[in-house]
Amino acid sequence: MVMYLRVKKDSATSILLFIFNVFLVERGIYSVPLRKIFSLLEPFQKSETSIRMGLSRGVQNGLFINEKQGQEVYYRLTVEALHSFKYWQQTLARFQDRIKMQHTSWNGHWSVLLLDLTPRNNHTENIQQFTDALERLGYGSLNKGQWISAYDFSDNVIKLADKYELKKEVNIFYGKLLNHKPEKIILKVWPVLDLAKRYTKYIDCMEKETDALYTQPGAGQIMSFLYLYGSELFEMIQDDPQLPLELLPAGWPGPKAARTFWEIRERVLPDVNNFINGVLSQVNT
Repeated sequence: MVMYLRVKKDSATSILLFIFNVFLVERGIYSVPLRKIFSLLEPFQKSETSIRMGLSRGVQNGLFINEKQGQEVYYRLTVEALHSFKYWQQTLARFQDRIKMQHTSWNGHWSVLLLDLTPRNNHTENIQQFTDALERLGYGSLNKGQWISAYDFSDNVIKLADKYELKKEVNIFYGKLLNHKPEKIILKVWPVLDLAKRYTKYIDCMEKETDALYTQPGAGQIMSFLYLYGSELFEMIQDDPQLPLELLPAGWPGPKAARTFWEIRERVLPDVNNFINGVLSQVNT
């Protein structure tokens, strides 16, 4: 199952995965010599010792493979790490697609899923993986064994039920819920108020840093900014069911948070690419 690799934030492993994911894989680079890794991580002010320890943990966790090529040691991405990048890309693409859905008028219908939780042989793990997938799809838990979404994702749910061999345990209904106010359902099922606070704080902090980012651009400052704010945005959008805007508090900040980050990113990216290209062009001396 493709999942996002959650490693310790601001660790050498996490930062190197970020650099591979955003800057190197698109260049067709999946393996980098140790000496260039030191240069790539220099803007993050990581010591040689911490980088070596991070790489060692990365190898132990199945994210990198170290191999000798001539006189140099290279670190190459594993299939597991590449699957993580694929999940990252799919999550971002889904978020962008659903921003359009959020702005579409809601028809007042809910997709309700009833899951039979009667214990069966070999089904416990399948049920857990199925419900994890439901959450990533945007469903929230209404009650035990009851899941709900403001969108009709029945086709996706049926595919998931088939994948996890739970077709007999799943029943799906689509329509209006009588005697249930949408705003009460939302507050009960999803932590939208906390998420709104996270988005708002994120926007405020990000905008405070942009002046210095634009007036005194430097590879270290820019890369740290993109890493920290890009990682935080990704964590938030994984928690965001992206409900229709008319069901959310006025001025919902989710789309603005994403738009602001991507606008800043596009503006500062050329400076970082110049730095990356400079490191990659280094010759062994």
